[in-house]
Amino acid sequence: MSTTKVYSLHGKGLKLNTKEDIEPYLSELKGIPDVEEIHIGGNTLGAPACQALADVLKNLKSLKIANFADIFTGRLIDEIPTAIGALTDALIHSSTLREIDLSDNAFGPRCAPSLVPFLSQNTHFSILKLSNNGLGPEGSVIIAQALEQNASAARRHRVTGPRMMASVDPTDNQPSVSATSGHFKTNFRVFHCGRNRLQHESMAAWGKTFAAHGGLQEVRLYQNGIFEPGFPELIAGLSSCPDLKYLDLQDNTISEQGSSAIAKALPSWPNLETLNLSECYLTTKGSSKIFTVLKTGSNNKLTTLQLQYSEIGEKALVILAEAILDHLPNLTSLSINGNIANPEGKAILEITDALEEHGHGDALDELDEMEEPEEEEEREEEAGRRLDEVGEDDKTLKAKLKKGA
Repeated sequence: MSTTKVYSLHGKGLKLNTKEDIEPYLSELKGIPDVEEIHIGGNTLGAPACQALADVLKNLKSLKIANFADIFTGRLIDEIPTAIGALTDALIHSSTLREIDLSDNAFGPRCAPSLVPFLSQNTHFSILKLSNNGLGPEGSVIIAQALEQNASAARRHRVTGPRMMASVDPTDNQPSVSATSGHFKTNFRVFHCGRNRLQHESMAAWGKTFAAHGGLQEVRLYQNGIFEPGFPELIAGLSSCPDLKYLDLQDNTISEQGSSAIAKALPSWPNLETLNLSECYLTTKGSSKIFTVLKTGSNNKLTTLQLQYSEIGEKALVILAEAILDHLPNLTSLSINGNIANPEGKAILEITDALEEHGHGDALDELDEMEEPEEEEEREEEAGRRLDEVGEDDKTLKAKLKKGA
C-alpha cells in the first residue's frame, strides 16, 4: 500500500464513487506524515470521491509526485471535468510539487478548460505527463495556451522574487536566464504528450509555449497526426530550449519540410542524447539534411538515434555513416530497420564500420525488414506526388504512403 513517504493504490481496480467509498483510503493517506508521492492510477473515481481526495491534497505540504493516470475508466464524460478540476485545483498552490501525471484519461477537448487554472498558475512543477487523453487540436491549443500563461507567471515571479521549488535538478529551483544562450528558463523540464491527435493545426501554439519556457530537457510528442506544415513553428519553438536532451516525434509525418526545420535546429541542442524520428516519412532528401548537419559535429552527445520505417535511402545512409565516424562517438543505439537499403550493401557496411570504430559494434538494431532499393529519384518524385494529394485525412494518407499506394 505504502512505503515511508509514498502512498499507492495503483492497479487495485477500486471503484470509488462517493466520499464514503474513498474515506478509508484517505484515512490511510492522512496517517502518513510528510507524504511525498501519491499514486492512484488503475482505479476509477467519481466526482464526489475526487472532491474528497482534493480536500486532503490541499494539506499535503511535502507532495512531490501526483500520479493521477488512468482514474476515470467507465466514467461518463459529464462528470470528468468536475472531477479532474477538483484534483488539479487542489494543487495550484503546491510549492513542492515536481511531477504530475494525467495520462490515459479520456478527457477530450471538453475537459481541457478544467486543467487551465492549475497549468497556468502553478509555476513549481517540472514534469507534466499528459498522453493518450484524446485532446485533439482544439483541446491541445487550450493546454498550450495555459502553459504559455504559466511561463508569463514565472517571469513575473522572477521579477518579484518568490522562491521557485522542486525542479528536476534540486540546485536549479528558480527560473533563470542562461548566461550562455540568453534564454529564459522556467522550472518546466519534461513534457509527455503522445497519442493526443495534436495535429499540425495546434503546432503554432505549442511552438510559442516551448519557446516561452526555454528550459525543456525532454519532449515526447509521438503519434499525434502532425503533418509537415506544422513542424517549422514547432521546431522553431523548441530551438529556444538549448538544454534539450530527449526529443521523440515518432509516427508523425515530418517529410522534407519538417526535416529542414529539424536540421536547422540541431545546432541549438548541443546536449541532445536521444532523437526518435521513426515512422516519420523523412524521405531520403529530408533525412540527408539532418545527417548533413550531424556531420558538422553539432550533436556529438547523441547516444540513441531511432529512424525506423522513414523512407530513408542509401544516399542518405552513407551521409549518416560519415556523421557517425566523424562526430558521433557516443552513439550506442541506432535503429534504421524498415528503410530502403541492401542490408549487405555499401551504406550499411559503412555504418557498421563507423560504429565499430567507436567500439559500438553492437549498436545497430536488426535489419530484417529493409526494403529493396529502387531508383531513388523515381521514389522521391512519387513521394512528392502523394504528399500533394488533397482530400485525404491523416490516417488514410499515411497508410497509403506506407503501402506505396
